[in-house]
Order: sequence, then structure tokens, then C-alpha cells
Amino acid sequence: MAAKRDIRRRLREHRRRIPASDRRRAGLRLRDEVLRLVVTRGLHRVAGYLDADGEAPTGAILTALHQRGRAVYLPALRRHGRRMAFRRWVPGTPLRPNRYGVPEPPPALADEVPVRGLDLVLAPLVAFDPAGRRLGMGGGFYDATFARMRRYPWHPPRIVGLAFSTQQVAELPGEAWDLPLDGVITERGCVSLPVRTIRQEAA
Repeated sequence: MAAKRDIRRRLREHRRRIPASDRRRAGLRLRDEVLRLVVTRGLHRVAGYLDADGEAPTGAILTALHQRGRAVYLPALRRHGRRMAFRRWVPGTPLRPNRYGVPEPPPALADEVPVRGLDLVLAPLVAFDPAGRRLGMGGGFYDATFARMRRYPWHPPRIVGLAFSTQQVAELPGEAWDLPLDGVITERGCVSLPVRTIRQEAA
């Protein structure tokens, strides 16, 4: 746990220092890579996130997905526990802050999709390694929400991390409850993609 805390601290500080111009360029490259994956695989229901705290930028991605007719969903905290809901979102529609101050679609204004109904989840992360291990913010929300994927890995959705290439580390310490990634997309392209079922389908 101490090793994870140290990596999390260092990488969070690093990604906050990435210049705005580099972030904009990275956002456009990430958009192109995500669109290529979505079109190639025929994916329609895509969950993303609104970037904060230096995370890989998603604004261009979410807008482009919507413009190309994909259904875009954002995570929303449930009242109790750590499992998240995913609610439909159209760019420009109202959001409200959750208990941590993170904007999310309010339930009265957004349709909710079950996790198994998603085709692709674009997951934020602090660090990743070539084996597909993901280090998040430490809250365990993605791990809890997609715990079923560890038992039934052949079911959708595909879980793909978004990151800057400099967030890759040689190896992350792993835990039994960690969410395995199908791959990671950075501004340099796809890393460790695929590591689960997408590889088998493409073979």
C-alpha cells in the first residue's frame, strides 16, 4: 500500500504539471485513437468521464462520440456503497456535483444503462503498467463497479484506460480486487491493447 501511495503521489503531481498546449494536443490524439477503436469494433454505448486533477483530457473525445451518433454515458455515484451508475449524457446538458464535488448527470434528467449494456468504458487512471494493471485514485469505485468482469471476462464492456504515455510504469503492485484493463490508449497510440477478449476476437 505504501508503494501505491508513493506512485500515486508522484504521478498525480506529474500529470498536473503537463503544459496546457501538450494537453490539448494529447486530447486530439486520444480522440482519434478512441474513434478508431469505436468504429473498427462497431461499438455504440460508450462510458467516459469528465477529466479533472490533470487526468487525460476527454472533452474532444466525448463531443466527437456524440457527433458520430454514439450514446455517451458518465459515471454517477449511488447513494450507498462504491458501485457506480452510468447515465446518458449529451454535451451541454446540465450536471450536478456529487458528494465529492464531481459533476455528474442527475437521475431525473438522464437514462441509466446497466453495466452489461455498455460496449466500452474509458477509465481514468493515475498509472498503468504493460500487464494492464491500473492504479486509480484509491477510492475503489471502478474496481467495485466492474468486479463482475473478473469472474466473467468474456462479457462486455471492454475496459480501456486513458492516460498520457508518461503515466506508464514498469510494474504496479497488484491486488486481487484490482480492475484489469483490456488496454490503454495514450497520445502515442494503444498500449497493451488488447489483453483480454478483444485480442481473441481480432485473432
